[in-house]
Amino acid sequence: MRAPARALHRLRAPAAVPAAPAPSQPGPPGSPAARLGLTPDILQGLERLTIPSRRRVLAGTAGRRRSRRYGSSLDLADYRAYAPGDDVRRLDWSAFARLDRLYMRLYSGEEDACAGIWVDTSASVAWSPTTKERPARAVAGALAYLALAGEDRAAVVGFSDRVVAKAGPLRGKFSAPRLWAALADLPRGGPTSWRALAAAARMLPRGISIVVSDFLAEPEELRPALGALRKAGNELVLVQVLSPEELRPSLMGELRLVDCETGSSVDVTLGRHALETYHAARSEHARALSLLAKSYQAALVSLDGGLPLRQLVLGDLVRARLAIS
Repeated sequence: MRAPARALHRLRAPAAVPAAPAPSQPGPPGSPAARLGLTPDILQGLERLTIPSRRRVLAGTAGRRRSRRYGSSLDLADYRAYAPGDDVRRLDWSAFARLDRLYMRLYSGEEDACAGIWVDTSASVAWSPTTKERPARAVAGALAYLALAGEDRAAVVGFSDRVVAKAGPLRGKFSAPRLWAALADLPRGGPTSWRALAAAARMLPRGISIVVSDFLAEPEELRPALGALRKAGNELVLVQVLSPEELRPSLMGELRLVDCETGSSVDVTLGRHALETYHAARSEHARALSLLAKSYQAALVSLDGGLPLRQLVLGDLVRARLAIS
């Protein structure tokens, strides 16, 4: 039996979807930031933020994040016995005076991580261009900028029933427009295949995998993708973007709903009881998705695509601690 919550994202009525609030002027028309709606004030706010990592990374390029390898930072991590050929500058002479044995100081290493941003480009996300697709891509662009500004690498991968585009990994804030342009130019359409994402999980270096989608599928369908990303050594972040019509449906009466991915249709009568049933099903889906995320130690945030982008990026992401100052 198809879950009501899954039916939501594919069933579209012949009524117009409410338009999102008009964004403020994002700068030069046609620039990559402008195409995503990333205004100068949003970019300025992002300068104060960074993407947190809940565990030490094991990457390979110098950066800011605490590494599981020893390195040359100022933070003392451990000691070990001296061996011929060791750098005598790291000998702990205080320990030698107390113990009459030579020990080496070991310091924490600092390396970068790769923020791999996987963006759902399927027809269910494209269904509402202004209140779902554009906010999803803009949030992905903001997270990519945070990674680059934090001296990490960032990459963007678009997927539906297969990987449809890839850009990066890149380093440095000067690379942000390339990733923003890639996000703006992602193709759209087709069904969502979480097994396609699973098959591509090792396409990017290990680090932080950020998946941006509506996640309106049976939660169990996501397991192959989340499991593959975790097995590849990634920390997981799930960013769910839903349109206002999915969060607060306004459709009423006798309607024919059309599946935007398969083209199949169903005739329904929407009244108060049907909407109450829908909201109960959506709440249950949200609960199941939250439990699934916890089982993979993944951070999860759900965003209302109808809200101003500044609020989503500088408000909701910060409150969810996906971005910290």
